[in-house]
Amino acid sequence: MLYTLNGINNKGDGSFKGVGQRLDGAYEQELKEKLYSALKSKAEINNLSEKLVAKYSEREKEFENKASQLIASIAKVRSQLISEQKSHSKSQRELEAKYTTEIQSLKSEIKTLKRKATLTQKASSVDKDTILSLEAKKNAHLQELLSKKDNEIADLSAKRLNGDPPPPPMNNST
Repeated sequence: MLYTLNGINNKGDGSFKGVGQRLDGAYEQELKEKLYSALKSKAEINNLSEKLVAKYSEREKEFENKASQLIASIAKVRSQLISEQKSHSKSQRELEAKYTTEIQSLKSEIKTLKRKATLTQKASSVDKDTILSLEAKKNAHLQELLSKKDNEIADLSAKRLNGDPPPPPMNNST
């Protein structure tokens, strides 16, 4: 139990009448012990408080160091990322330029090949028409020759039947 001066003054047993009056020995000893105990507790609290403040300060410094390290790491990673993005963008632009050129070249080559194919088809068509025309002329000429030969054979057969002597053999240079 903690006694204050007001509490002592209002104790009611008349042991303390005012300032400067001495308390009885046992009560005074009890107050001294309580005062000593309170001072000791205060000293322990102050000591623990100082230790906690020191520990808090130490932790705060550790957190500040870790925060600084994290900030430095983040800055480094950000810098690397930006550098990689720039490099990637540059590479992408170079590839786009290269492939755009290749695509344009291939498109041009395709147009050229299409023109050549069209010309070849036209030439082939003309050649085919020419070949067909020549074959038709050749066939007509052969038909004409066959017809003449058939007529000659028919004439010869008719003359033989009539008893005419066979004509002298012909030269194939007609």
